[in-house]
Order: sequence, then C-alpha cells, then structure tokens
Amino acid sequence: IWEWDNLEPFLYPPIIEEEIKLESFLEKVEFTRRAVEWGIGMVEAVYEPEINLFTRFEPLVTGFTDDRIRASILLAFGAMADQLSNMATRFSGLSNDVLGIKNQNHIRGLNPGMAVGELEVITGPPEGTKFSSDKIYMLLRAPADLKPVAGIATVTAGNAVSHVQLLARNLGIPNAVISRQNLHDLAAYSGMKVFYGVSPRGTVIIKPAADMNPEEKSMVESWHRREEKITVPTEKIDLSRVELISLNSLRSSDSGKICGPKAANLGELSALFPGKVPLGIVISFGVYRQHLEQAIPGTNSTYWQFLKNIFSQAAQEREFGKGEEEIETNILSGLSKLSIAIQNIELLPEFKENLIRRFFEVFGVNIGDLPIFVRSDTNMEDLKDFTGAGLNLTVVNIREEHDILQAIRNVWASPFTERSYRWRQRFLKNPENVYPSVLLLPSVNADKSGVMITTGLSSSNPKDITVAFDWGVGGAVEGQASETYLLRHDGVDILLSPARESANNYLPIKGGIRKKFVNFDKPVLSRSERFQLRLLVEEIKHVLPGTPAIESQGPYDLEIGFWNDSLWIFQVRPFVENKMARSSAYLSLLDPELPKNLKLSLNEKIEVQ
Repeated sequence: IWEWDNLEPFLYPPIIEEEIKLESFLEKVEFTRRAVEWGIGMVEAVYEPEINLFTRFEPLVTGFTDDRIRASILLAFGAMADQLSNMATRFSGLSNDVLGIKNQNHIRGLNPGMAVGELEVITGPPEGTKFSSDKIYMLLRAPADLKPVAGIATVTAGNAVSHVQLLARNLGIPNAVISRQNLHDLAAYSGMKVFYGVSPRGTVIIKPAADMNPEEKSMVESWHRREEKITVPTEKIDLSRVELISLNSLRSSDSGKICGPKAANLGELSALFPGKVPLGIVISFGVYRQHLEQAIPGTNSTYWQFLKNIFSQAAQEREFGKGEEEIETNILSGLSKLSIAIQNIELLPEFKENLIRRFFEVFGVNIGDLPIFVRSDTNMEDLKDFTGAGLNLTVVNIREEHDILQAIRNVWASPFTERSYRWRQRFLKNPENVYPSVLLLPSVNADKSGVMITTGLSSSNPKDITVAFDWGVGGAVEGQASETYLLRHDGVDILLSPARESANNYLPIKGGIRKKFVNFDKPVLSRSERFQLRLLVEEIKHVLPGTPAIESQGPYDLEIGFWNDSLWIFQVRPFVENKMARSSAYLSLLDPELPKNLKLSLNEKIEVQ
C-alpha cells in the first residue's frame, strides 16, 4: 500500500482537465511503466528462492513467474503501459531502434556510450560466464564481479549506484535495462556483430555493424582514440612510514603518500563530522612494500622484483613485436602467481606485534574480541577521474586473530586479480604501480545501509540527490534491487523503485554474515531519515570542496548507514562520469528536442499502433 501511495499522486490528476502538457504526459507514462516494473519485481522477489530451488530438477518451474504475472491485473496494466509508451514515442519523437524486435518501449538506457562488438545473449543465470572486453552482453542481471565488457543490458536494472554501475558510468560503457521478453527476442541475434549506442536521455540503438553509416564508423573510431587514460603519480609515496596509523590522525593530504584516498578521506571526515565515522587502523603503503622486499620461498627473487619483472618482460615483448593478446595473457599469468604467493606471504614478527598493540590502543579491546572489516585502499581508486569502485577485496566481519592476519594478506593480493587488473588497465597508463594500504574498521551492524550520490542521476540536476538503501549492511553496492529515491531540490522525495531484496545481510557478533528475510510492507528509509540525508549532503557540499587536498569539487559518492538511529559514514569518493559519453554530439542527436508547449487533448481519441 505504501508503494501505491507514492505512485498515486503522479498517476491521478488532482482535477479533471481537458488537455495535458506533453511533459506531464511523459511523466505519467514513466510512472505507469514504473508501476508495472514494481509489480513484476514483487512477484519475482517473493517466489525467486523457491524457483531457484525447484529449477535444479524441474526446468518448467522457470515459467512460473510469467504465468503468475499473466494471471493477474499486471497483464492488463502492462498492455495499457505499452499503449501509453507508443503514444509517448509518437508525440515526443523519442524512440529506440533495437534490431526490429517487438515492445521496444520497455528498453531504456542507463549509462550513455557507444560500442561495436559481438552480441552475446545469456537467458539463464550469468554465473560462470567468461566475459570478454570486446563483446556486448544481454543478461538477466549483472554479476557483482563483472569483468570489463564493451556494452551491457540487463533485465534486472539493480540500482544506479552499485559498484558495477559506477564503473560502467565512469568508463562510458553503454548500459540499458530491457524486459525479459526483449532478452528472449534478442537471443536470435546472439553472435552477430552489432553497433550499440545509448544516449544521455536513455534512447537505445542496436543495429548490425554491417549497417553502420560512415558517420557511425567514424564516431566509433574517434571514440576509442579519445578514450583518455591517466597516469597515477607514484613519486610522492612515502615508504618510510612503516607503521599502523590511527584513522582519525589521517587527513586528505595523506592520500597517495602513506595510504589510499579511502582511509585519508575518512580520516578527514572524522575530523569534520565527529561521531559519524567509525574508529579505524590503517596499514600503510610502507608496511606492504616492506613485506614485498622479502624473498619468495624457493626462489632468488623478492615479491617486488617478481612484480617489476612481469611488466619489464611485457615491455620487451612489445619491442619484439609480440601481439597484445599474448602479452596480456603472460601478464595475467604472472600476476596470478604473484597473488597466490602474497596470500601465503610470511608476516614479519614486528608487524604482528604492532598490530596486537595498536588494536588494543585504538579499539580498547584485544584482537579477537571485536569483529572487524578488512578493506583494501589502493593508490589507484577513488581518484578524481577514476572510481575503481569495488575492484579490490573487502573481508567482512571477521574476529579471530589468524583470520584477520590472513585477510590482510588477501587484501594485499587482491589488486593482482584478473578482474582488478583489467578494469585498471582500461583507464590507467600505469596499472602496475598499484600500492595497497589496508583499512581495519570495527563492524557496524547497521539497521539499514546504502549509497548516496550528491547529484540527480535520473534528473541530471546537480541540486538533486540520488539515494539507494537496503535493510542490513552492504546495501546497494553489489547491484541489489534497492529502495531508490530522487531527493529533489524542491523538497519532494520521488520513489524511483522500492526494495526487492527478500534477504539482507546482518553481522553476528561472533563473526561472519547471516541473512534475515524481510517483507516489503514498509519503506526502508523513513521521511525523517531522508531529511537527515539531505542535511548531510548540505554539509558535505559546504565543507568538502574547500578542504585542503580534496581534489574533487563534487559531486560525491558516499557509503552510509543508520545504526541505533545514528547516521554513520563508511566511505566517500568522487563521483565520476564519463565526460565523452555525456558530451557526444552523435549520442545527443538520438534525443530530439521535445516539442515546446505541446498539449494533448483528453477529449479526442488518439490512435496508437
């Protein structure tokens, strides 16, 4: 009922009028489509656990969701939404062009961009798929550990602020949401080489690459030539700081010197917003490098020498004319061996002694008596031009000393995984110069948590705020179907989508993660909590841009939570969009200007196809 209460004001006019402005009509069409999506999402969320169980031995169960939807009012509601969408296309001139399939008005773009590649349509679960950076994927949902791809479209939109969505937006990877029927219709074209474009306002075009006109071919070539890569400076790194540092003693100016921006910015926030940032311990770049100067057991090489040799060997292979694909294969093979070796590295005795001592000094309890998060914090993430969201490891809610020590090793090793390297390589000129620091934070068993972007993603209004939240911890970061709002600058809160996660994460005091099942009968965020988020954004916008060493002037991407009615800040980073995708003249031409001052009569029959 609470969801309908949010929709009703937008669907029903306050008074009966004889005509309606086109802009208002398009808004009502959007909310009608949204209502259909919410209803379908409700059915899928309620029955998904049972469907996944029974599908293991009875494939026919996969048709249950469609049968349930078609047996409800959603069938008629969806047909009405299709009619309205066709009318919207007719009057606005905004229309998709996707390989001639039916019901294209269900398709809408999420991230602007363009790509050419082989289309691969996967109608089943995406787990186990080997993703390629030169293919365009149509999926039920994007896996949380998605590797770089040329383009993507999913049935389940997830949320606009998940790590995968932020990476796609950052790198200009075209991204759209499609219907389940669209996915099955597109399966007939799997294996075809296609051109895929998404406009800033969400128009989608997919056509055979053979049908590209000269302008489109030129634009794609120019697009790839103009993909700007940045070099992350390493000359300012201070490796002499081989210590464990209290988080609240760090400031943003320490970023890239003794630790990554995650810890440095959190240290700054702890000073700016006392009581809203947890205590923490930071293991510096110097400690990491100190350990890598040890010899790898059974070899004559240190870990650091092994790392440098991987890339010097690649440089030599390029000089001798070896192909990039073979060079990359060799790099990934070497990094995989290094990653395994670091996971088994011998920790220095003085480091373990310092960790035990600092743990008690900072947290007031002995190691083993407090569950903590162990988070990676490299010099190659949360940058002004590159987000790196979710690329490296976070180990959640561990307590025992031996588990914490192993987690530190695993975090040091995580930047050398294939996924992490491929995403960095796509944007950075020197992806080999990665230095991980490690951030130890006490587990905060949040009642609800999520992500907030200090700009309007769906409205493109810099004064608006985008918020996605779930019950429990880790909300919205892994592509969950989260409760999402547009908090407009005029004080109106627009519910973009309700939560559709029936099980959420909670943290037992003994460590680990457990799931709690929830109903959808009430919102995750209360009105007062949304107001608190508005106040926090005002403070952030006022304080951060003028803070020394905070390079970004905004917008910002924050991970936050509510615990015992208190607001906590777990992370802040620059929110980075791909400027080329937003400013591309070709993509913008896919969005014709709306007719000004056009009004539709509500007394005349409007024919639709």
